[in-house]
Amino acid sequence: MHAEVKAILERVKQTADFGYVDFADINATNALGDNALHCVIVWGDYEAAKILVAHSINVNQKGEEGFTPLHKACSFGHKEIARLLLQSGADPFARTAGDLPFTTARLSGHDEICELIGAYTNKGSDTHLEMHSKHLRALAGSIEKLEKQIDTHCKTDT
Repeated sequence: MHAEVKAILERVKQTADFGYVDFADINATNALGDNALHCVIVWGDYEAAKILVAHSINVNQKGEEGFTPLHKACSFGHKEIARLLLQSGADPFARTAGDLPFTTARLSGHDEICELIGAYTNKGSDTHLEMHSKHLRALAGSIEKLEKQIDTHCKTDT
């Protein structure tokens, strides 16, 4: 493992959330599923994020409550880190328990990140509504599947 990566992982290991994590692998996670990238994003450490990304850390790792590193960047208002993640393959349509990164940025008051995601996904000015529409369609499909399962289950019990 590269010396710069080791140094970053050692810093991460000094936190309460990662003190027990064996960082033999750059993609090691804590019990909540967060990887080191989640941690350095909370710190706002662009250089550390850049190094971890360059050494193939999983930019789409789902951590606590389903938050990906992009969700963290959106939540904390780290626009340049969000840009780095998007350029490195982060999924702008990844969901937490229900929110897209765009929604996380909007709810956190980081409209400049909303613009970045909108421009990156080529959705234009109605990005927020389009992303929510996609989300609602997915939820409707899930509800429909659940209703069918319940209906099937009820028919077999009678």
